[in-house]
Amino acid sequence: MEDYKQVHPPENNNTTTHWITPAITIGGVIIVILMLVVLILPVVQQARETSGAPKSKNNMKQIGLALHNYHDKHSIFPPGAIETTDGRPYHSWQTSILPFVDQNSLYNQINFNKAWHDPANQMIFQQKIRVYLNPSIQETAPVNGYEISHYRGNELVLKKNNGFRIVDIKDSTPNTIMAMEIGENFKPWGDPTNITNPPNIIGSGKKTTYKGGYQVLMADGSVRFISEDVDRAVLKALSTPDGGEVLGEF
Repeated sequence: MEDYKQVHPPENNNTTTHWITPAITIGGVIIVILMLVVLILPVVQQARETSGAPKSKNNMKQIGLALHNYHDKHSIFPPGAIETTDGRPYHSWQTSILPFVDQNSLYNQINFNKAWHDPANQMIFQQKIRVYLNPSIQETAPVNGYEISHYRGNELVLKKNNGFRIVDIKDSTPNTIMAMEIGENFKPWGDPTNITNPPNIIGSGKKTTYKGGYQVLMADGSVRFISEDVDRAVLKALSTPDGGEVLGEF
């Protein structure tokens, strides 16, 4: 490529040829690059979220199937959290369904006479479980050395020290949230406190994984998208398994 551009004057032998040097400086190039980065990054992030959404949906369907397979075997869903009589956390619902997400070998190594974070169980709960991770989320760092989950259970269905049967879901399984994606404050998958009331996670002002809303696992095993602007009364109705509320559009 030529470094200079010749500008031809009118055909006059007495006219001197002029030369123009490029106007773009190094500083100008840097500014252009920075502008391109600002423009491209949101597109890249959006593409990542879009490509990860179907994979996360598939993860949630696997979790839903695992919960139903657990129910088929035990005639009840697992407790959301198992605690001791004095309130100390012992084991989580995601630990209970390990055999149903192809982690039977890991499950069999757990000492259930000791808490999940007891030294006897420490190495087990430091294992990454891919189905518990949302591909759209870049944050995967362990918490206090324990591998995390990007999904949280609904404490109104997956209750502490108490299993819940399908027949107890009076509001119908397609209209009851079982678990949901979360966008921040991740906890280890073995942590029994990894349950919450959905309105604490879903709604305007809460951090979302995807633009405009959240993917949630319903009690029938289906996965639905709920807008971040969902009516609070509707969200409450979706969260309770036996509240008897009238459900509107969402």
